[in-house]
Amino acid sequence: MIFNPEFRRNVWVQFTWPKLLAAPLVTIIVTYAFLIVKNNDYRLLQNIAELIGAVIVGLWGTRRAADALAEEVSGGTWESQRMSGLGAWQMTWGKLIGSAGFVWYCAAMTMIVIFWAASRIEAVGGIARPGLQVAFEFIVGGLMAQSVAFVIALLLLRKAAQHRRLTITLAQSCGFLLFFFLVRGGFLQHSPGLMQQDSADWAVGDRSWYGQIYSTRTVLNVTIACGCFWAVLGAYRLMRTELQYRSLPWVWLLFMLCVSVSVAGFDPWPQLGLVFLALVLLTYLSFFADNRDPVRYRWALLAIPEGDWLQVISAIPWWLISYLLAAALGFAIAANLSAGGGILPPQGEVTPFAGMLWMAQQHMAGSLILVMLFMLRDLLILLWFSCSPWRAKADVAGIIYLALIYWPLAALLWVTDEQRLLPVVVPIATGVPAVDYVPIGIELAFALFLFYARWREITRLKRR
Repeated sequence: MIFNPEFRRNVWVQFTWPKLLAAPLVTIIVTYAFLIVKNNDYRLLQNIAELIGAVIVGLWGTRRAADALAEEVSGGTWESQRMSGLGAWQMTWGKLIGSAGFVWYCAAMTMIVIFWAASRIEAVGGIARPGLQVAFEFIVGGLMAQSVAFVIALLLLRKAAQHRRLTITLAQSCGFLLFFFLVRGGFLQHSPGLMQQDSADWAVGDRSWYGQIYSTRTVLNVTIACGCFWAVLGAYRLMRTELQYRSLPWVWLLFMLCVSVSVAGFDPWPQLGLVFLALVLLTYLSFFADNRDPVRYRWALLAIPEGDWLQVISAIPWWLISYLLAAALGFAIAANLSAGGGILPPQGEVTPFAGMLWMAQQHMAGSLILVMLFMLRDLLILLWFSCSPWRAKADVAGIIYLALIYWPLAALLWVTDEQRLLPVVVPIATGVPAVDYVPIGIELAFALFLFYARWREITRLKRR
């Protein structure tokens, strides 16, 4: 580790003697003052130390990780670093760990307080929150959150490096929210009254996964560990792309398979409905994460006649892989479903969302096919935005398009009792093929025409 120049540089920048001395000194003073005021309430001390440590790792740490690369870009030193002899892995953990080095040093101070408070609680016969569990959450969960922030910052900086402040804040927010809900959804898990109870039941309830019963804490720990692994691996793969290494999309394919297998274990539907929804979500997320460079797509198309399949495979966008897997699963599910589920309509006052969900369940096979067709239409329109003169704002335009094209129009049709027109704006089948598929067929043809015209204009592909 000490032989990594990037890590050493970050350590020299982050650590100074005043900082090294201030962190433990402030910790001792605050801890001593707290015990005096609270009359040696070690249980409350442990919970407060956990809260402070979680804020340090989850909020401050994600900010430092998200800012690691942005500092280089804004300072004009990133291009020279890319030309250095450091490999992608050295650059990744040198920035990821080195930029948050002082954060981990401060978090170590809170961990010492947590372990010490736990030992004092157990010394008087109490039951303390296991220190090793807290350490696991801080280290593995914190690294996961910081890696996610680093990944998102890297993706966003590739799109719009000039919007540094907004980019870094968005990346930090995503990492912190993941840490908050997955690792310590526990910031608010225990009320002050519960903090005083001698209870070892820190994760209530059990979960069934592939027919086996596991505790909620075990499921969360495995999820955190897997999330940390994929986040760090994703940071490394993106850094390889940033340093102009050729990367095949096998990691993304493995990630989708891992998510599918994991989600399927919790799915009560025999048709793997949650897996399908997960793949649909991954398709849209990966689309907005992709740089969507028309030149790269053109190179891939030109490489096909030349038989350069390595170039073709390396240029395949993630969202295309996700869509193909989602389409294959969606059509497979539809082929095994019969129309008309016989589900009773909801009683009483029905919200538009609940009503449309009930309609979709009545003709589930047709609705699944419509989902795939609507996704294809959305991808073509979003690609048209990406190839337009306002390409720099394509993501914003795409998000606005998705926000407006579905819910407002569908809700308007519902409240005006025009449910028969719902297949025009949302993937809800009515059981009448002409009503279900003709509108989306026209929309697809129009979207394909727009995209192809723009594609020809940008790439100027000539017929061989």
